Amino acid sequence: MKIKLVYGITFISLLLCFCMIQVSEAADSNSEGYDENTEITITGMVKEVILAERGSVILIINYKNKTYHITIAPRWYLYKNNIEFRNGMELEITGSKFLSKEGTFYISARKIKFTESEKTIELRDSHCKPMWRRMH
Repeated sequence: MKIKLVYGITFISLLLCFCMIQVSEAADSNSEGYDENTEITITGMVKEVILAERGSVILIINYKNKTYHITIAPRWYLYKNNIEFRNGMELEITGSKFLSKEGTFYISARKIKFTESEKTIELRDSHCKPMWRRMH
């Protein structure tokens, strides 16, 4: 019985590590490939905030019966600009949608409006280049 439990915990741990790597790779792979032709605006509530070791912070949002993974910006950039996301926040997100190799819907955010405070943050400039690229 204990051996099955150990194997189960090990399997779940490996699966979680694999998922985090996939999310991080998807966020990295679209950091420069913003396509204005696929831009959409959605409004939804944050279901989960994923803080990967590298790559962008990812928000999980449900919109029209689909789950979207929203790539935001590196954690250091959000911290430096005092931008915080929490579960339950309602956001209006404008960004370029894309499909990962695994078939997951992503949106690379260009701007985000916090519906409660009406505050809007711009994550990309007028040429759709990430704002954090200028800070390196």
